[in-house]
Amino acid sequence: MLEVRNLKKSFGDVQVLDGVSFSVERGEAVAVIGPSGGGKSTMLRCMIGLERADGGDILIEGEPLMENGVYVPDRRMRKVSAKMGMVFQAFNLFPHMTVLDNLTAAPIAVRGMTKKDALEQARERLHEVGLSEKAGVYPRALSGGQKQRVAIARALMMQPDMLLFDEPTSSLDPQLTAEVLAVMKKLVAKRMTMIVVTHEMGFAREAADKVLFMCDREIVEQGTTSEVFDHPKDPRIRDFISSIL
Repeated sequence: MLEVRNLKKSFGDVQVLDGVSFSVERGEAVAVIGPSGGGKSTMLRCMIGLERADGGDILIEGEPLMENGVYVPDRRMRKVSAKMGMVFQAFNLFPHMTVLDNLTAAPIAVRGMTKKDALEQARERLHEVGLSEKAGVYPRALSGGQKQRVAIARALMMQPDMLLFDEPTSSLDPQLTAEVLAVMKKLVAKRMTMIVVTHEMGFAREAADKVLFMCDREIVEQGTTSEVFDHPKDPRIRDFISSIL
């Protein structure tokens, strides 16, 4: 589904990613954990084209987004990156649009979906995330957890093959975090391909098929939840997990 090889990224003289490599199979849920500043969010942004990496390869379903450090032309890049949807930490909803309009705007404008079909699908998505009654309200009337569930529904509207989550619960209190994680676990149960940057160790241990531990600009270790949590090889993982738990 996804292959990342030797990904590199610097901001000026500061190197953020130094040779990151991993792969994701269709239907896998991959949790990315590690201390802040380890390059996790930058990696996601490079994968979807919001940031331009400096080197490496990114292939999505065998199609290159970047080869040998060179991104494909913009038109091709938009087509390939459209296979992925992203859910941001800060929700990124349009404040001047209702929940329903937030969901339907991109499918109509980008995918050419009819308004009737977009509205029908949007109501289905809102039902999936437990927010059918919020279709006509504006984001300011929603809690943080509700905003994030709307953001997930909006990402699903574009019918991506893979969802990227960038610390989707980091700004939420425990109760609202539980609401969002419940929706994400439903997606895992449906075998949605997912990469989740998270500090929620319980979610990573319970829901992920694979865990990547990022530290010091690289993936230090990757494996099953048991391998990473219960039998880590690198002492930095043990220190991180013990500090979180």
